[in-house]
Amino acid sequence: MILVAVSLLLIVTAGVAAAGLARRPTAGEMWFRLCFGAGCVTGAVPAVAVLAGAPVPDVRLAAAAPFGAWAFGLDALSAVFLLAILSVGAACAFYGLAYLEHERGRRAVGAAHLLLALLVAALALAVIARAAVPFLIAWEGMAVAAYLLVVVEHERPEVRRAGLIYLAVTHAGTLLLFVLFATWAGGPSDLSFAVLAKHPPFSAGRGGMILALALVAFSLKAGVVPFHFWLPEAHAAAPSHVSALMSGVVIKMGIYGLMRTVVLFGPPSPWWGWVVLALGACSGVLGVVWALAQHDIKRLLAFHSVENIGIILLGIGAGALGLAYGHSLVAVLGFAGAALHTLNHSLFKSLLFLGAGSVIHATGAREFDRLGGLARFMPTTTAAFLVGSAAIVGLPPLNGFVSEWVVYQAVLRGGSASGALQLAALAAVTLALIGALALACFVKVVGIMYLGTPRDSAAASAREPAPGMIRPVVGLAIACVAIGLLPIAVVPPALRVGSLVAGVPPDPAGPQVGAAGPATAFTLALAAGLLVAWGLRTAFARRQRRVEAVTWGCAYATATPRMAYTASSFAAPLLGAFRSLAGVRTDRTAHAFATHAIDPVLDWVILPAWHGVRAAATRLRPIQRGGLSVYLLYVVAAVVTLLLYLFVAGSNL
Repeated sequence: MILVAVSLLLIVTAGVAAAGLARRPTAGEMWFRLCFGAGCVTGAVPAVAVLAGAPVPDVRLAAAAPFGAWAFGLDALSAVFLLAILSVGAACAFYGLAYLEHERGRRAVGAAHLLLALLVAALALAVIARAAVPFLIAWEGMAVAAYLLVVVEHERPEVRRAGLIYLAVTHAGTLLLFVLFATWAGGPSDLSFAVLAKHPPFSAGRGGMILALALVAFSLKAGVVPFHFWLPEAHAAAPSHVSALMSGVVIKMGIYGLMRTVVLFGPPSPWWGWVVLALGACSGVLGVVWALAQHDIKRLLAFHSVENIGIILLGIGAGALGLAYGHSLVAVLGFAGAALHTLNHSLFKSLLFLGAGSVIHATGAREFDRLGGLARFMPTTTAAFLVGSAAIVGLPPLNGFVSEWVVYQAVLRGGSASGALQLAALAAVTLALIGALALACFVKVVGIMYLGTPRDSAAASAREPAPGMIRPVVGLAIACVAIGLLPIAVVPPALRVGSLVAGVPPDPAGPQVGAAGPATAFTLALAAGLLVAWGLRTAFARRQRRVEAVTWGCAYATATPRMAYTASSFAAPLLGAFRSLAGVRTDRTAHAFATHAIDPVLDWVILPAWHGVRAAATRLRPIQRGGLSVYLLYVVAAVVTLLLYLFVAGSNL
């Protein structure tokens, strides 16, 4: 734990250096890089050691503090989240240095770097906390730092709106966490996790309340449908490297909270597992359908975060059902798949957001239909984005395939069990549908953005960004490829996490550990085959005489950008099958076809309810302007009402 403490200190020091040396940006950024990089490497060392099986003892601080001692620890569950936080945090921090360079003189760039460092430190502190008080302090610090980063461009009304929605939702979740810990402890007693885990068996009502509170509170942070409505707004409004950090690791704190709840609570009731599984299926399918309807690249990627949170919940739901019905193998595989997909999603989603940020930085455009042909002008960014696209779809030999393979194993093992657990096999069908729709969505993204000809002068003038923005993107792409090629290096540690959450001892010689060997052989063979095919194609193409011809323009003299396929046209056939769920408004005229995406939950439920509350408050406002006699009548009425309540309650005893 000493190394983790040093890591957090170095990360915070990096932010302080960037803010303190704002008038000397070269020196400030140099110290930021050194301290932040050293802090991430230092913290990753004990995390890797724990995942390899080395124990790390807990540390207890402030033994006489209210609500119990402050304890901190690093187990396998914390380690996998800590690795995601530090790896993605480093990539986003270094990318942000170059991304915000043009903002110097107009914004407090040093303060933005400090906030990002504080956010990463708060995230790390939350996953190593072993008591409710430090956990809640870190949770609130994470929420405030993320909010301030979301509203960096506060002069835009849509940014302020997104920040307000995020702030309201995240504080609602924090209040629910207060209620959760109070209900769990039963009073102002010791709130350390060790004491909560040893609590005597709960009654059905109290245990159900704890599980329900945990599910709602952490689902708000994770962006689970129907609590997702804040996520596309905040991720689209924030700077791209902040969006990458929020999508990569901030929303994963909800996943960490759910898995930590299972560790402390023990085997949950079957209803909880079924609800988590159903929420995962809804989030996965609806997230990718809503992503298909988007025309803004950042909003599309934000909805894909909802989709992948759904995949992770499918793993957690399968694991919870395995515990509830006594199938430990299903439980271990489900939780292992959820943990591994959490790590993998943090890598490829941050890669995609940073790649999109490079495109926005180079073109100033976020709408698909203003782009096109970028592969010619930004080849490195295009290649890295293509890697991330294949990874998020779950194609081998990339990391998304490995974690989804483990989740598939969990739900299919559940289908081969007896009893009600067999119904969990239906999640495999949901996973297949999610994968197919995600493939169609990213074919649209890559085809519209990077292929064809430029549709706008902004795309025609695009160039590769500065090396400081390219290196983090390439590094994340390499990580996605490395994990995809070597499942045998990541599946055993993930199974150790699954064993911890399921409460069963890890089996280093278990069948699923051994299955990682054939999976590695498959991915390596597939990668070798793809390289050979690419080499043969390149060699064959060199022997052929290149003949360039103009694309046939349907008898028009020349092809124009207006003739190119649009994002609306590409997605319309698929969205037609989900029209009642997609939240799409279609405009067809004799001259154009366009679709307009809306969020059904936000636009049809949340905003109308908010407008109703505001209207009711406006009608009640005159009550505040009454005279003294009116206020005295209010007081008398309140006292009489309380006396009547006490009289009725006393007569019923």
